Amino acid sequence: MNFFASGLNTLRGQKGQHQTGSETIDRLCDRIEHATLLEDRRASVLALKSCSREHRRDIGARGAKVLCKVLHQDNADIDITKAVLETLTVLCQPEADREEAQDFALEISKAILEDASNVAILLDMLEEYDFYVRFHVVSLLATLVLSNTDRLQECILTSPMGMSRLMALLDDRREIIRNEGLLLLISLTESNADLQKIVAFENAFERLLAIIDEEGAISGGIIVQDCLQLVQNLLRYNVSNQNYFRETSCIQRIPALFNEEILDGNGKHDTSMKDVWSDQKGNNMIMVLELIRVLVVPDHSNTAPNQKSMYQCGILQLLIDVSLTSNAPQRVKASAFYALAELIRLNKVNQDALSKAVIIPAQPPVFIPEAHNSALTPPTRSSVQLSRSSFQSGRNSALGDHRPLEHRERCPAIVEVVAIAVGKYPGCTYSVRAAATCLFQTFVLENPDTQMVLATTLNPPPDDNPNTPSNEKPQSPGTLLLEALQGWQEDNETGATDPYNSWFATVLFSHILQNNPRAKSIALAITFGDEENGEDPVSLIHAIAAALMVAVKGQSDPRVALGYLALLCVWCYDSPKSIKDFLSEGVHLQFLIELISPSSKEDPMVQGLAAFLLGICYEYNWEQDALINRATIQPIILSRIGLDHFAACITRVRESKPFKAAMPFMVVLPSEEGGGRLPDLYFDYSFVEFLKRTFESTQKSIMVSPNKSRPLAGLSASDQAETESLMASMQAKIEAQNSEVANLKADHDVEVANLRSGHEAEMASLRARHDAELADLRLKLDEAHRMLSQQAQERKEHEAVWRELEELREQGRVRQERQEALEKEHEDLLICLAEQDEELSGLKEHILALGISK
Repeated sequence: MNFFASGLNTLRGQKGQHQTGSETIDRLCDRIEHATLLEDRRASVLALKSCSREHRRDIGARGAKVLCKVLHQDNADIDITKAVLETLTVLCQPEADREEAQDFALEISKAILEDASNVAILLDMLEEYDFYVRFHVVSLLATLVLSNTDRLQECILTSPMGMSRLMALLDDRREIIRNEGLLLLISLTESNADLQKIVAFENAFERLLAIIDEEGAISGGIIVQDCLQLVQNLLRYNVSNQNYFRETSCIQRIPALFNEEILDGNGKHDTSMKDVWSDQKGNNMIMVLELIRVLVVPDHSNTAPNQKSMYQCGILQLLIDVSLTSNAPQRVKASAFYALAELIRLNKVNQDALSKAVIIPAQPPVFIPEAHNSALTPPTRSSVQLSRSSFQSGRNSALGDHRPLEHRERCPAIVEVVAIAVGKYPGCTYSVRAAATCLFQTFVLENPDTQMVLATTLNPPPDDNPNTPSNEKPQSPGTLLLEALQGWQEDNETGATDPYNSWFATVLFSHILQNNPRAKSIALAITFGDEENGEDPVSLIHAIAAALMVAVKGQSDPRVALGYLALLCVWCYDSPKSIKDFLSEGVHLQFLIELISPSSKEDPMVQGLAAFLLGICYEYNWEQDALINRATIQPIILSRIGLDHFAACITRVRESKPFKAAMPFMVVLPSEEGGGRLPDLYFDYSFVEFLKRTFESTQKSIMVSPNKSRPLAGLSASDQAETESLMASMQAKIEAQNSEVANLKADHDVEVANLRSGHEAEMASLRARHDAELADLRLKLDEAHRMLSQQAQERKEHEAVWRELEELREQGRVRQERQEALEKEHEDLLICLAEQDEELSGLKEHILALGISK
């Protein structure tokens, strides 16, 4: 009763007079500061808490520092501590609908964080095991980290045991506190490398992986996603943490994350739910795949050892299974393709492992569009319900996107990758196809041997191949690409032509040929047509040019023409034989001229790539027997196109929005899919870099005379004149040096003859003198041998005497030791005799004493 009466009197004021809110708050704050009784301070704090939502501004302005002071003074009292923490949390929480209130909340947070001791006392309170104290401390810290992350991180770093106490929250068996602590750690470690290192060395990886296992791996709830997010925060851009993660064998624990433990209501394994993919399970799997990508970031010092560790523990095969043989949602498959692409990037061992991988799908990988096609990266935690019950109830309604189809034979994994990319499976989203294309690019990146092998698959097997079934032709990466390149006009099952069937095929084909002259030669030798039946053979490069002309004249989607033009540019670059074959049909040159001419109405990007291709055909047209040579091309460009228009066409491509939007990793955003719209993919990033690197030399080469000799490898046409001048100067110097060398050689021959005659006389004299000295040396040598024999005999006698002397010394040493022993024994006897004399004297005295007493 005294407690409530005290609070009531505080609010009523003197004599029950009514007070305003400001006066009441001032009175309460004054009482908190100056009251000597704990009960009075407790009552005042509880009163402030009760009106904290209605009078936030008054309490914040007057009572924020007072409440912080109470935390330092009365933190041993649980009731006061809980009330203060709740009040401060309310003051620091911004109201989303009022900008003024948000600014006020930031001011209160800044005032609390201004003194680092306030954060220190909050961290000390985590030692209290009381549920509400821990919960409200974590809630307040979570609110402060949203207001001023950098300052809170600084305050925590100044606390010696701060991070240890925060990490202890992960061991709390009360799930609410553990989960809130996990979210707080995610916010704290997002951008601070020092905190990331401290958390990692607080055994964070072991704790987080244990929680993930306890929650059921990828089949777990939102907590698994949060744990994986924290692991990513600790590893991203942090070299030391990645080393620690690898050296503590945590990479070897990643495969266990793929193994889901699904239990029914009785706690038994439910195998019927094994292949069911809920939204949360998909999010968790994407987080695991993102974790793999964090560890194998391109051009990073830890990438190569991490790639090796992942291959050794079987992660590569798991990624192949998820992307190609599982019934995972398409967004998961896309993420798996990207993770697999970075895992094999510039790693010959992993690239070879993928080339040898064979999959045995129980059914073809048919993709059905998802109802909710979210981003490749999982949604933020705020967009997902935290309730376990809602997750469990939603699991049963989330079905996979696989349709039951007929059984298929085993096939190489890379064949399936190409099939997905070129659109062999209707319903497959563009995001998955783009990811498969990205995987293929890294598969052949700086791998000329693989490029050669893939180029050989462009040759279709003979019809009488005994290994070919009668009802179907064997599929290979090359045959799939050729089908997509030649059959782009064929409608798919949806009844609409997909320009990306040929576009993705051209991208894959260009990566097979890129920077590989031998692969270009193999592709150049491929022909179509049955000569025995009177058909004229058509080379592959002519077939692609014909498809390009059909695409342009048929006014198809510009992506089709852009794909073919980009492929021809890569193929013809620095390949005179390819240019010779391409221009052997005069209609090809005429087509390019019409496409580039100022009167053309074609898409500016198509015109620009056509101009770039024509410039390449002029720059590298060095075959002597070419039907259309440089002398034929240059006048046509200058008269019918003009240098300014030619350069402007290429410039428009470089300045176009699709060209600038090309990304290193080909990604299709979810917003670009669905509704019948096509994604904004026009250029492959590697081609964009190729054009940026070479367009300047291609433009300048048009001005170089066609009669100039072939430039040296690695030099642009603009540098050729300077190079030739330098070579002429060097040639003149070489001729002058050759003449000087001839004169010096003649003089040298005469001098050598004179020296030879004098040398022979001198050699005869020296030979006679040498013979005399040799005889004398032989006599001396014999005498030396005799003396050595005598010395050897004397040495033997000396050694015998020395051995005898050693024996005498040994005997003397033994006698000396015996004498010392006798002397010691004599001394001991003397000591014993003295002791006996002393004892005898004592007995005598005792006898005398006895006699006297008698």
